Amino acid sequence: MTGLVVLIGCIVLLIVAITVLKVHPIPALLIAGLILGLASGSSVEIVTESLLNGFGNTLKWIGLVILFGTLLGEILAVTGGADVIADSVIKIFGIKRLPLAMAVIGFLVGIPVFVDVAYLTLLPTVIALSRKSGHSVLVLGLSLASSLTVAHALIPPTPGPLAVAAILETDIGGMIPINVTVGLFAVIGGLIWIKFNKNNLTIPLPEEVLHTIGNKNSIQGFKRVLPFVALLIPLVLMGMGNVFSGNNPVIAFIKNPVWALLIGVVFALPLLERKGFSKKLNDFFQTAGAKSATVILITGTGGAFGQVIKDSEIINTLLPEAGGLATFGIILPFLLSFMFTTVTGSITVSLITTASIMAPMVTSGSLQPELTAAAIGAGSLGIIHVNSSFFWLFKEVHKLETAKLLKTFSLLSAVVAISGGLVVFLLYYLKLT
Repeated sequence: MTGLVVLIGCIVLLIVAITVLKVHPIPALLIAGLILGLASGSSVEIVTESLLNGFGNTLKWIGLVILFGTLLGEILAVTGGADVIADSVIKIFGIKRLPLAMAVIGFLVGIPVFVDVAYLTLLPTVIALSRKSGHSVLVLGLSLASSLTVAHALIPPTPGPLAVAAILETDIGGMIPINVTVGLFAVIGGLIWIKFNKNNLTIPLPEEVLHTIGNKNSIQGFKRVLPFVALLIPLVLMGMGNVFSGNNPVIAFIKNPVWALLIGVVFALPLLERKGFSKKLNDFFQTAGAKSATVILITGTGGAFGQVIKDSEIINTLLPEAGGLATFGIILPFLLSFMFTTVTGSITVSLITTASIMAPMVTSGSLQPELTAAAIGAGSLGIIHVNSSFFWLFKEVHKLETAKLLKTFSLLSAVVAISGGLVVFLLYYLKLT
């Protein structure tokens, strides 16, 4: 347990540095990663390499995704495209049910599309809805983020749940109905928590958003379809690419988030006026680049800190402790995956690690494979906090204080995980009786 104590100490130090001492997250994350690596017995060279690998691996795809996602958001916001989408969502769901609308959209979109990419793509719509409806952008953002995360952790063809099915040798067809049920109740639990805590989730929209009103009346005729196309095309392309596997070069191209988002930007270009088109587009690139630079760097350093956790072998030091929990039955996979997500900041790592530990108990018949897979998925929602790159991405795009996000996003993720876990326990109990 020494490794776990070291990790907890570093996380506490990181939180204190950022929230109390007001240290910027970039140096705080790097120094915390260095201390963690050295305290775990690694050399300076090895820890530095781990930090650089984590930074590079995180940004090798998400960096351009953040840039193009910000660019698409700028175009939709300034031209009024985001207002057109927002008006349609309000018309379908009504103003009072907008958090539910975000949760439904997130649950559907999160199945084929990674959380970070989906959230960035839908961000302009979230901001426009907040400005037009009066709902706090944090209420809508948390509703969307929590349901995206649930879909990512529980519903195939997301890679994590597919890996769990393969490791546990369970039938995906039998796994999906149970996981969908657990996922829906997890989302409902999150929405209930948001509803009862909405007074604590009020944050102001940034000044630049308040001044970016857009002129939706200028979008006439067929152009009113373009905002929807620009928003949905990247999501559809990425979804199709993940559903249809194989070595087809076209599929490989369209499922890549970078190219899919760039295609979405292309469909948004006709929203710009023809006069001075090149200059306007260049101005959008400049603005998007300036806005996304800090987000990219902090997301990268969040990934660097997470990589040190993975490379420090802390997970392996925890595995012997799992053996004594076998008597807990179905609660064991939930507790393990909950712990691994909270410790590592990676849902996918948690899913694969826990499934590998539980596989012998499943193959021996001690646990039912589908319910075990559901328990692992629910637990992997864990507590999202400072060791997660998505935590930092969410913080920066909404310009939130770290302490505020820990009291909201981190707590909400725990509520969502426990809500899903309770459903698994209920299903397990009903099957036993």
